[in-house]
Parts: sequence; structure tokens; C-alpha cells
Amino acid sequence: MIDQKTEAKELQLARALSDKTVARRKLAAAILGITLKHLHQLEKRSDFPPKIVMGVNAVGWRVADLEAWIETQAQTGGSNNAS
Repeated sequence: MIDQKTEAKELQLARALSDKTVARRKLAAAILGITLKHLHQLEKRSDFPPKIVMGVNAVGWRVADLEAWIETQAQTGGSNNAS
């Protein structure tokens, strides 16, 4: 489990990254403020940004895509729970 200080630093780093930066699982979860388990559940939703496969055991999401998804959720009140 990540302590709050480390999580805050990761979130600050993520916000400073360019829009082409890919966030791996832990960082993507930190950006969204959720657990890795919840991230895994969100991956199955049709409205969640597609992951980028970078290798056999390496996936991530574009920070810009995650931020756009967050904005959409804020505008719709998170009601866009399409499967």
C-alpha cells in the first residue's frame, strides 16, 4: 500500500506530465484517486479510455485520456456506466 505522502508526490508528478505521457497502473490509479482493484473494474467499461499495451506485462493509459474521462464523469455525474 502506498502512503499518502508518496501518493501525493505521484499525483503531483502525473499532473506535471505532458499529454502524451503514459501512466502505468499504479500511477493511473493515483491520478483517478482509486485502488488498483477499482481500476481493473473500470477497464471493463466501454466508456473508459483504452489501455495501451507496451509489452507482455506492461500496460498504461495516456494521462490526457484519463483526465478527459475524469472531466466527462464530472459533467455527467458519473452516470455514464455503460458496459
